[in-house]
Amino acid sequence: MFFTIFKIFFIFLLTSMFTLFFITLNNFKENILSLTKYNNKESLNIVILTGGTNRIKDGLKIIEDFKKSKKINYKILVSGTGMGFTKSSLKKKLGPNFNPKLIQCCVDLDSVSKNTFTNASETFKWAKKNDIKEFILITSNYHMPRAILEFKNIMPKLKIYTYAITPKKHNIENWLNSYETFNLIFTEYCKYIFASLRIRFFST
Repeated sequence: MFFTIFKIFFIFLLTSMFTLFFITLNNFKENILSLTKYNNKESLNIVILTGGTNRIKDGLKIIEDFKKSKKINYKILVSGTGMGFTKSSLKKKLGPNFNPKLIQCCVDLDSVSKNTFTNASETFKWAKKNDIKEFILITSNYHMPRAILEFKNIMPKLKIYTYAITPKKHNIENWLNSYETFNLIFTEYCKYIFASLRIRFFST
């Protein structure tokens, strides 16, 4: 009798936990879809996080569009490029149609960062070095919630505007129709939870 009650209670508990997790996972997906793009061309400081498909290319294409405002004193950080990645590598990656003058005059490369936490740390150093008080953060939309979490934890006094890039490979709105897209959102949500817990309990 006791074993039967325990078994029922255990199944109920697991079902409740699974349901709650799925509800919060779905809310996370809705949060990704609700992210807005900061389109104010007056902002001259931009940080692009590498990692997702075409983040660098899409991010710098956005900046080229911004440059139509005739501003030339941009400060751009491409964070997480990896060791050995140079401005020549960047020019080659972007192809002949991209304005090389923008790369030469305005782009700094961060080859130290290995993850979102170190992206935030290295960006903070770059911001302090260049006396930057605000910037636009460009990354994939599914990555933006965790990126903002890490960045605001490390630099709470800086203004951070978001420009979320929609990935071409993943239809996040119909995430349940694709195993790859579901796995992407699930994995990113788990990373977001772990980052939240680390910040809450271990951040100084």
